[in-house]
Amino acid sequence: MFQGWQGICCCVVADIFSREDALRASCFRDDSACFLRRSMRPETQKIQPLYGSAFHCIGTECEDSCCHGMSVLVDKKTYEGYQAFPEEKLGALVNQYVSILPVGATDSLYAKIQPDALGRCPFLSAERLCGVQKEFGSELLSATCSTYPRALNSVEDELEVSLYLSCPQAARQVLLDADSTWAVGNASSGHFRMDQFSRLTSGDGPIHKPTRYFWEVRDLVVAMIQDRGRPLWQRLFLLGMLSKRLNEVVSAQEDDAVPEILRSYWEIVESGALRDKLEMVSARPAVQLDVVLRLIDQRIRAGSCGQRFLECFDEFLQGIGYSAGSTAASDALHYVEAEAKYCAPFFAAHPHVLENYLLNYIYRTLFPFGREASAHITPQGIFDEYMLMVTQYALVYGLLVGMAGHAREAFGEEHVVRLVQSFSKTVEHSPSYLKEINELIASRGLGDPEGIATLLRFPVE
Repeated sequence: MFQGWQGICCCVVADIFSREDALRASCFRDDSACFLRRSMRPETQKIQPLYGSAFHCIGTECEDSCCHGMSVLVDKKTYEGYQAFPEEKLGALVNQYVSILPVGATDSLYAKIQPDALGRCPFLSAERLCGVQKEFGSELLSATCSTYPRALNSVEDELEVSLYLSCPQAARQVLLDADSTWAVGNASSGHFRMDQFSRLTSGDGPIHKPTRYFWEVRDLVVAMIQDRGRPLWQRLFLLGMLSKRLNEVVSAQEDDAVPEILRSYWEIVESGALRDKLEMVSARPAVQLDVVLRLIDQRIRAGSCGQRFLECFDEFLQGIGYSAGSTAASDALHYVEAEAKYCAPFFAAHPHVLENYLLNYIYRTLFPFGREASAHITPQGIFDEYMLMVTQYALVYGLLVGMAGHAREAFGEEHVVRLVQSFSKTVEHSPSYLKEINELIASRGLGDPEGIATLLRFPVE
């Protein structure tokens, strides 16, 4: 008999690793036949995002503005083009608001456009359109302004285009269409600049990553997210165990162990193994809620949160009955009730929404390996990449629970888009806060299997 959720989690992890050991032993006995007998995916799918290039801005119809609340980094080519603007045509604004980065400037990250006193881009026109594009054409836009909300990554010299969900229209496009992540766009359309992009991390240096298995890992990760044979929290938990195991491959000499690791997880996915054991893991909603409150409070205290996000957070607080006189126990009780009555039923009827959110994150960040040449990425290990993703997911879902408790039967797609978009703008574009997320999770002792289950598990799922 297992003693508590800690014992069950440890048992599940032991079961996963024992399966891998058994598979490896089998391979040693008959290496020539092992691949054909054991591989659950003899041919790698080489899955790539194609939907990002199909994005179209809706301009003045947009309910938010990408020109508000975010500083814009400018490449050297664009900066030099700005210097030629006449004084009476944006030149004065260039002198006042555009400056070379004080340290670490590169050709791709050379200068910065500071927002004005109202937090807006100084080039934003009264019609809420780009003044640079209006006066001089789209060819003089910075790489950031030309491509946003597209995220451009280069993998083995192939350009991948996904989307930042900090744009309302991008959030709608990705989240609400059941087939959005399989839609096809034309990356060579010429409608946006393609000369500035991030790259898949090399995998060398102080933090080794087995990047030569990038496609095989992505194939498995996508399959795990889409495995509707088990609840989403279990899929993410198993993804955490996979990330932990890959994180332990610390040198190129150990990369040969990766195929067996992947095959052991393919076996779990295909067989539906461990679902019953994981169902025995108890939920800890009070701890989960405390993490959401503390992390969001930390971000709000740092300032520069958009009004849309603050409104969502206020709805969340009302939905869990939080007030100066409420107790942690009563807040947790309302939190669980809101999830069971309003949030879980919505996502049961629309399972693609959270899956699409996670798939877009995976493509955009080149998860679990990470990317280089990005202003928003700090090099870190595979398991840290996972903890950053899963904590953001837990925050998004936790906030949606409270918002569902506030909206009740009216909770729907509009609430999800508004929260995900405003959260993305507030969190994903704050590099300093992204660093703080993993630090707080580690300080709370939640960076192990038991902690991951705490972040993800709800009583009724």
